[in-house]
Amino acid sequence: MEIQKIAGFNRIYQAECFPAEFDGMSGKNSGEKKRYLRWFYVWLSILDEYGMSALALEQFEYLQNTERPRLYALRHPHSQINERYVFVYADEESSILLAAFKEQNTRDYESAICRATRIYSELEGE
Repeated sequence: MEIQKIAGFNRIYQAECFPAEFDGMSGKNSGEKKRYLRWFYVWLSILDEYGMSALALEQFEYLQNTERPRLYALRHPHSQINERYVFVYADEESSILLAAFKEQNTRDYESAICRATRIYSELEGE
């Protein structure tokens, strides 16, 4: 598993599996995909510029009971598909996107946290 820098950002990276998860989550309607992609890039720009300071905004949250690694989620509070993007800080400024999912119930978070933790371990070579 490798990480890739996301074009157009200075400090945002993604696990190589992240784009497929993102594409699978956003639906088949091209207009809908564009709308969610536009929203996603706006918040990635904020994450890129502010690093850990972005956590003060409602769209960013610490995922409870995650310490190794400490995971965070980017969310759109008023979204119809209730999408979530799980990421980890590589340092105080840089972030790595690990997983994307639609939250429909608590198990969705648990599954995404397990997946993100596994991906992070693979990136770390563990």
